[in-house]
Order: sequence, then structure tokens, then C-alpha cells
Amino acid sequence: MEFSVLKINLDGKNVEIEKFEREDVYGIIDYALYLHDEVYRTYKFDDPYDPNNVMVFGKGPFAGSILPGTHRLVFVYKSPLYGGLFPSTMGGAAYQFQKVGVDFVVIEGKGEKPTVILLTNDGERLGVEFHEIELEKLIEIWRGYKEEEGVYAFTQYLIDNFADKFNGMEYRIACVGPASLNSNMGAVFSQTLRKGERVVGSDDWAARGGTGSVLMRAHNVAAIMFGGKAKKKFPKEDIGSIKVTKQIVEGVHKKPMNEVISEKTVKYKYNPKLKTGGTFGGNYPAEGDFVPVLNWQMPYIPKEDRIKIHENIMKYYWEPFNKEAIETKNWTNCGEPCPVVCKKFRKGHHVEYEPYEANGPLSGSIAIYASDISVHAVDAMGFDAISFGGTAAWVLELVYKGLLQPEEVGLSDKPDFDKESLLLKPVEASEKNAKLVAELAHRVAFAETEVAKIIGEGIRRAGEVFDERFKDRLGYGESFKDYGVYTPLGSNGEIVPTMYWAIGNYIPLPIQGRYWTFYQFGVFLEPEELANKIVASALYEYWYDNIGWCRFHRGWAKPVLKALFMEAYGKNVEMEEHAKKMIRKLINFAKKAGYEPVFWDSMRVIDLIAKGAEEFGNERWAERFKKEKVATAKEYLRRVLREYSRLLSVDWVV
Repeated sequence: MEFSVLKINLDGKNVEIEKFEREDVYGIIDYALYLHDEVYRTYKFDDPYDPNNVMVFGKGPFAGSILPGTHRLVFVYKSPLYGGLFPSTMGGAAYQFQKVGVDFVVIEGKGEKPTVILLTNDGERLGVEFHEIELEKLIEIWRGYKEEEGVYAFTQYLIDNFADKFNGMEYRIACVGPASLNSNMGAVFSQTLRKGERVVGSDDWAARGGTGSVLMRAHNVAAIMFGGKAKKKFPKEDIGSIKVTKQIVEGVHKKPMNEVISEKTVKYKYNPKLKTGGTFGGNYPAEGDFVPVLNWQMPYIPKEDRIKIHENIMKYYWEPFNKEAIETKNWTNCGEPCPVVCKKFRKGHHVEYEPYEANGPLSGSIAIYASDISVHAVDAMGFDAISFGGTAAWVLELVYKGLLQPEEVGLSDKPDFDKESLLLKPVEASEKNAKLVAELAHRVAFAETEVAKIIGEGIRRAGEVFDERFKDRLGYGESFKDYGVYTPLGSNGEIVPTMYWAIGNYIPLPIQGRYWTFYQFGVFLEPEELANKIVASALYEYWYDNIGWCRFHRGWAKPVLKALFMEAYGKNVEMEEHAKKMIRKLINFAKKAGYEPVFWDSMRVIDLIAKGAEEFGNERWAERFKKEKVATAKEYLRRVLREYSRLLSVDWVV
């Protein structure tokens, strides 16, 4: 397929546009993998912040169609956290980006000062502008501008100073916060803009893997603003036409398109049977006592106590959300025309399961008004909320146990980080713990203490430093890493898993911390069956990311993709075979970069897996774990990866 590429070199502010065509490139992961693997060979760079670690971002081949979910903006780069090539996606932003008139943007080199890149298209010509900001000024904005801070303050500053550059054109902003300057967990933030005003509840992020950190630390790019009037032309059938797309979708599903979309996305909009909606509304009732709490301490908390904690979560977390966001119908979307309106908000806060779980119950807060404080601080600082929440929960447990001191970290107090606190004083404990998470977010984002700087590296790397620095605080054979929950890769790669007690989340895969795995909680499968389900999931999760398609629409989109490639581009794509080929390439890239699967180096992760066998009803494996926990865990992982390797015809084993 043919794509248009805008190449930006920050060293000399050079810009060029080229046409790129290659038979096996159908989307942005395909193109980024080609660049990183064959052109720049970034697997050779030990430093993820080398300016040659090109940031590739852009839209998928179906952006510009009338199909909902086709406008995710995808970023691909070598991850400073996990080590391999990594994709991260931002909802809705490609709806404005596609009007710039190019498919992909490649950023290389590094500006002398923090830079804002403006991309415009007046319908005839693409324009690129560079505006530098003094670092001291940028930090000042992050610390406070018009009574806001971080990415929210910076977004407003950019609107106030550069909106006139778009001459009334619809545009969007993608920017970073201080977390991207001082940690490996920085994200890229964006909000829908309507008539120059930020739409409440429309927050979206390209976060997982350290997207913002690479943008800022490798390239000194603090923000990208984009918009224009260019129009998409499809080479074959015009899927920008409702008549054409209805025929394609209904030809596959044999029922009206609107009906199909509504049926397959009911969880994310509103489920009348459950009388709730969105990921937050649906997940907490479903997970029950398997909800991650207190830095994943579920293996050590009796089931009856976990049930009571879950009852408190439903009372102090879920019920206020349902009353203030669902009953009031405070719903919006990510910025593209989409009937699902999956984004729920209340009291000015966008409320979604993962951020509110990671910086809520996982971090010791089960009262939603308390978590509003912690989540907002984490978001404002521009962190990947999942990575930071997992890290914050680890730090709070270390401080609670006396392995770190509050003053070393920069915290004002010790947390109430035990099950008794969540059972007996849920609101009081939540308020205290959420306040400390917010404090930690600021300390790490602005690198305000030496320990906070170390924490910004991530759990695994920080744990190694703490093992040496504070070894006198540890018991025999103990490690700070034993309290952390992350999926390891290579000698120092790590990613905090998504917020489900799911065995597939802990398997070291070429892409983890997203949904390229089997992430069903409450299930303990035979290792070979788990591997089969991981591969089946990854083959299409790859496609959703590769073409910038929202996975909330996967229920109806999956069987339509092949037909769309044929009708819009005349391409007969072997979907699963191509996905296997590209995953093999991702694996080979990771291996060349020195990041191969390793056994878990955290006892907390091993305990989650061992206890999972018991809790999820696999008696045979549960008995084996009770007899030889570590040896059994090693065998289980070996068998999963051996079958995974067989299915993909690769060598990806421990």
C-alpha cells in the first residue's frame, strides 16, 4: 500500500514529504517496524532517549471513513520501560490529524529547547512550524497557569497562544507534562476541542510504554498541534460514504449497521441489564473480590475480607459514580463522530476503570471523592496512569512497612495500607492514601527528591538501586522488587500490567501492558491453552493498533476488516498470517535489542499466579504450587512460552 509520510528532523528543523509504498505495509506498526528495524536499527541503541529513537505517529488506512472507531492516533517507538518496539494509541485524535493530509509523521533528532510543532493544511498546502519555549518557562506553566497545572495548564496555554495559527480550522493538541521530563512513565495527553474550548470528560492518552518520555527526552518535543482541511480519498470504494459502508458492514453481518454497532458496544455506552456503563461501571460489579487492592495483596487477604472490601468499593466507589455519571448521562466521546459515548464524567473528572483502579483501590483508596484527588494529580503531571499507579502502590507499601521513609520519598506521612483500614475506616484511609499518591506524583514528576528520581525509573530498576542502597533494611534473600508487580523483559525491561488479576497479564510477551494477551480475570488455564488464547487475542489486537481502530468496536469490526481492505484499497489481506509475520518481527527486534523473556523476579507476581490457581478453581495446579511454588511457576511459564513459540514459529522461551 502507498502512504504519505512527513519527516521532521529537529536538529536542523528540516521537513520533507515523501510517498512510501511497500507490499507488506498496511498500517503504522508495519511502517514503524520497517523504520526501526531496517533503516535506523534502533535495537542497537542502549539509550532509549537517543535522538535516533524515531517517534512515528499517524493514522490508520480507514481514517476519513464514516465508520466509528477508525480515528485513533497511533504512536510507535522503542520503549524506555519495556525495551522493545511499542505501540500506544490515542482515541479520536486522528479525526483532526487526517485533515493535515499525511498518513504518518516521523520525528528524529533533538531540538535545542522544548519545541511545539504546528501542523496545518489550508486545503492546498501543508504547513509545519516550530516554536521553542525556554525550559524554565515550560516548568513554570506546568506548575501553574490560569489555576491549573501540568498538561491541563499547558493545553490551555497552547490554546491561548497558538489557536490563531489555525484560522478557524478544527484542530487538536497532543502534549506532555513534567512526568515526561523526569521519568520513564510519561504520557502524551489530548482533549477534544470544540470552538476553541476543551470538552470536559474527553481526556485521552497515548500512555503505555513511556510515549511522552520519548517525545520529550529523545526529541525535546513538548507538544504537537494539528488540524486542517485536507480530505481523504480512497483509491477504490469511497468508505466516506454512508451508503457504501452500510453495504459492506451489512453484507458481512446480515443485519442493519446501526443495530450491529449498538449491540456490540453496549458495555461501553450503557447496559440496561446492569443499569450502568463504561469500563468503570461494568468492571467493578463483574470482578467482585478479584479487584486488585493494596498493591496486589489479594493472595494474602482472606476471601471473606476481600468480599467485604469489595462491598465497600461498591458503596464508596461504584455507587457515587453511577449516580453522578450514569444516571445524569454525563457521557461524551473521544472526539470522533461515534454513537458509543464511552467516556463518562462527573464533577469535571473523566472516570475510567484503569486510572481510577491503579490510583484508587490498588493504591489504597476506595472512596471516589478521595481518588478524584489522586487520579487528577497523576493525570495533570502527565503520567501513564497505570504505570504510575502500580509504582505508587509499591512505594506506599514500602513506606508502610518501613522499607522506605516518608521523608526520603517526599511524603508527608505514612499511609494506612492494610486491609483493616479499608474494612474499618474506608473513607478516612482513602483520603489519607490518595493524598499521598498525589504528593508522590508531584515529587516524581518534578524530580524533587533523590529517591523520587529513582522511582521515576520504574519499579524494577528502582528496586535494584534500593536493594543496594538500603540492603540493611531487608531480610535474608529479600528484595525490594519482591513487593512490585510488573511483567519483566530482559535484564531491566518492565511494564505494570493492566488492572486485572489475570494470569495472561504476567507472561513476558513482545507487547505487554496492553491487550495483546488473554486478560480474563478469574481463570487459570492449562499453559498450552493459555498460550493459544494469548495468540488468538494478539493477532487481532495487533490489527486494531496497526490501523488505529478503537478496540471498543472490535465486536463488530473484526469480521469486517478484510472486506474493508478489499473494497477501499483492492487489497486481499491475509489478516492472521500478516499479524503472525509482524509479531515475529517484533519478537526478533526485541531479541536483537537484548530483551528476551525471563522468569519473574518478584515474589508478589509468583504469589499472584500461585494463589490464582487456587482461587480460580484449578485444583491440580494449586496443589503443585503448594508443594513447590517457584519450581511450579517456572514450569508453567516455560510451557506457556514453548507453546506460544510453536504457534508463531519463533524462539521466545525462558
